[in-house]
Amino acid sequence: MNRLKSLLTVAALVVSPSLASAQSILIINGTTGTSEPGTTTNITNNLKTLHEAVGNTVTISDGIPVNFTGFTQIWDIRFSNSFALTAGQQTQYLSYLQGGGRVFMMGENNGFSTRNGTIFNLIAAAGGGTLGNGGAGTCPSDNQTVNAPFTGPNAVSSITFACAGAFNGFGTGQWISNNGGIGAGVAWTIGTLANATAGSLTSILDVNFMEGNRTFEMQQLTKNLIGFVNNPPPPGNVVPEPSTYALMATGLAGLLAVGRRRRGAAKV
Repeated sequence: MNRLKSLLTVAALVVSPSLASAQSILIINGTTGTSEPGTTTNITNNLKTLHEAVGNTVTISDGIPVNFTGFTQIWDIRFSNSFALTAGQQTQYLSYLQGGGRVFMMGENNGFSTRNGTIFNLIAAAGGGTLGNGGAGTCPSDNQTVNAPFTGPNAVSSITFACAGAFNGFGTGQWISNNGGIGAGVAWTIGTLANATAGSLTSILDVNFMEGNRTFEMQQLTKNLIGFVNNPPPPGNVVPEPSTYALMATGLAGLLAVGRRRRGAAKV
């Protein structure tokens, strides 16, 4: 009986990942110093709504607190150049990642190089590679392919940003979205940051995609990004295919049948 209960628990987690992924979220939005108050309010409200929809608990902070104790994820959605990460803040984030924390770091187009530059510095410190701005101009490539696992479970294959920045590579991570050798988003799942192997880091150099009144594709990508940070997959994009879930369900059904037969035999 105990074995059957354990199997049922595993099955529930497979079918409904959100049941096992409720997280304590800190959103840092810089509301008093943002260069675009309306945009900041919009993305804060939309992100909070989407997190709560999957069972996460959300706390919103204007600035970076003294420590990140009690939070399993930090979403730093600030983007203005006035919010460049100081050396001390980078150290704080690195320590959090080394302790197994999960971080989303917002950047913007290449006109926000001060903010973006400190994100590149944090990535390098965490062991994610030496990256910089990619492409020419302020908005080097707005039409981009979305890459697995960010293509699901909410279906999205491409995205057109309003005016995104670009990474010139993905280092030890993987593209979230890209057009050739540059891309607006990069992700490092657990085990891919050489100096913070227990942590997970994602970053997109665009703010508008997270607004609730933007395109359907942008909203789909935001939902999938939340899912990735909630449950970072193993390195190499090891994501179970639908057929895998079917096989697991079939195997579970077989085990349950065996258990019923054994109980029936015991009563004879």
